[in-house]
Amino acid sequence: MTDNAAALPRRSFLCLLPAALALTACSAPVQESRRDVRLVADVGEVLDVRDFGAVGDGIHDDSVAIGNAVSELKSGGALRFPLGSYRFAQRHPTGNAAISIVGISDVSIDFDAGAELLMDNLDVDGAGTSHGIVLRGPLERISLRNVTVRWATQPALRSMGDGIRVVGYPSETSTVATGWTGSQGPAAEVMLLNCRVESSPQAGVIMMGVSDVTVDGLHVEKTMADGLHFNACRRGTIERFSATNTGDDGLALVTYYSGAAGFDNASETFSFPALGEWSNTDFDVTDVQVSGGAANGVRLAGVNRSTVAGVVVNGVSNGAGVMVDSASIDSGAGWHYVASRGVRLDGLTVADSQTGLHVLARPNGSTGDSFSRFDLDVGGVTVSDSLSWSVLVESIANPPVTGVRLGDCTVADTEIAQGVGAVGLQRTQDVSLGTVSVTSAKSGLAFSADNSAQFRIDQLNVQVTGPQLGSEDGPFAVIQGSSGTVVAADLVWQQAPSSWLPILIFSDSCVDGSPGNAEVSVGTVTTEPPKAEPIYVACR
Repeated sequence: MTDNAAALPRRSFLCLLPAALALTACSAPVQESRRDVRLVADVGEVLDVRDFGAVGDGIHDDSVAIGNAVSELKSGGALRFPLGSYRFAQRHPTGNAAISIVGISDVSIDFDAGAELLMDNLDVDGAGTSHGIVLRGPLERISLRNVTVRWATQPALRSMGDGIRVVGYPSETSTVATGWTGSQGPAAEVMLLNCRVESSPQAGVIMMGVSDVTVDGLHVEKTMADGLHFNACRRGTIERFSATNTGDDGLALVTYYSGAAGFDNASETFSFPALGEWSNTDFDVTDVQVSGGAANGVRLAGVNRSTVAGVVVNGVSNGAGVMVDSASIDSGAGWHYVASRGVRLDGLTVADSQTGLHVLARPNGSTGDSFSRFDLDVGGVTVSDSLSWSVLVESIANPPVTGVRLGDCTVADTEIAQGVGAVGLQRTQDVSLGTVSVTSAKSGLAFSADNSAQFRIDQLNVQVTGPQLGSEDGPFAVIQGSSGTVVAADLVWQQAPSSWLPILIFSDSCVDGSPGNAEVSVGTVTTEPPKAEPIYVACR
């Protein structure tokens, strides 16, 4: 081959070959799988960043080469990163990202096994200066396969820099509202397959106003904000997502509230006055693993018609394993969102966290039930060793929280935290629970209902395995200012003192200091050791 031929870029050289030979040349090296070859061959022109001068040794600054490759990308094409570490050191690049894709469709970004985009452009104060990858509408059918975005240095503060940021517009049409600057149109059919983000100054992956999303096999760690965040999206499938030590929620589906539909150009987020088709609607989330983190494992706020199943959270020390919350404008919360409805949670497992499952309504000052009436079904919760409540459903103001149905709740604690309990209802109405099973080495409050109307528990099982410590004598359940039904209870404390009070009910119906009929019905109660009167009713 002559020197001139050797200097010809590979993508141009392929155009001179017969089609069959060109397809073979586009294929990955022998050690790569057939699946990798098919993914590359399915698209049109493949732009290899090395053809634009990228070195990929983790030392050389590949910013210009990457930018030149991206500028050549057209609809129907693919951007390929072969094995290597591609250092991006340019601060404040055009498009605010190492890779900025705007207004094109049918595009694939493919990283070979072992390839990474190494972001090395923090400012002198440790703040981020750009995102890793940004996609802005109008666009559709965009896929990111095996993409790894890693910051070379852990940021000093939460600042600009999402690993992957996708901005569309929540509309049925191709137009956007006057004044909106985040994108020029909607974004749809975005797929992330086996991607990874590490040490981003902001979120790992964030999508806003995007429809028909697929995220499969995403892992994020050590981000300064949420691991994976959705705002005002619809029709999403999330599978095999994992997050480790994120600076905020591991997974967040959040749609904000405002009195009229609006947007914020600074954060590029959207808000609505009520749940609708773009309230993170019709999501199917399965197999979520969250370890550590500064806030909640999973957060659902302003979510509509969605299912979350197979969630395992461990070591969230400053939030809940799963938080489902609302907040009115007068609540004092920094962000506002209406109560989620049409939501199903199945198979939640939380260990060594601040709280297990927390359903929190903040309807302060609101009229109507937008912030208090949830529609939430929980199929099963298993919580161990929480620092606070294992399961808590509460409203911090009137009206009470409604529309919550919990299936079986299993709690295993070495010690139930003093001043709280295992399972609690506070200012609720018509909340139902299936079988509540609590096991602890030390006596503590297993179930509490406070100012809660018409609750129901099908079966309450409590077992304390250790001896009495100090003056503790129970009770296992305390019900006050409430009405409801406990169908059956099986309460075991083999080493209980003779003063043990298994169930304590405070009645508001008192005459001359004596309690009347409490508005709580308790069916069959079995205790071990046997107690002749396992229920004690007192005046509140």
